[in-house]
Amino acid sequence: MNREKFIGELKELMCNADWHRQYFAERSRKYHRIDFWIKSSIGFVSLTGAVLVGNSKFGSFGGIIAGFGAFLIANVLPNLTWDSIVNGFKEEQEEWTRIHQGYEDLLRNAEISDKDEILIQEFQRVREMQKTAGLNERNLPRDQELLDKLEKQVRAYHKS
Repeated sequence: MNREKFIGELKELMCNADWHRQYFAERSRKYHRIDFWIKSSIGFVSLTGAVLVGNSKFGSFGGIIAGFGAFLIANVLPNLTWDSIVNGFKEEQEEWTRIHQGYEDLLRNAEISDKDEILIQEFQRVREMQKTAGLNERNLPRDQELLDKLEKQVRAYHKS
């Protein structure tokens, strides 16, 4: 493979890694935000119930509300595998960030270095990271509309 073809393939792989990195960063932010608001809302309802327990008029109603909130946090949320989804998006984002940085460093080195053997070894190392990331099947929810939107943005950015 000649040097220009290698750099062209490297730029395409870097673009692809950037696309995935941005996608998982966006999904991670969204699910962390949802996670925060769900847990905060349930906590607020439970706290309200606990406060109402001290009131003589609403004591039993407050106990029911506090118990319901505790039940949701202790039994329902863990069964939804919610934490694995939230953490899965964060882990995917971190993996694709490392892959993108690897390709970025490799491209920078390819433009200034003449040592093809070192570049090829480094390229293979980053490709192995990408293959490993592809094997991690986390069964995360997919947003095809967001994927398509980010692909257009990233490709436009990397062409300029």
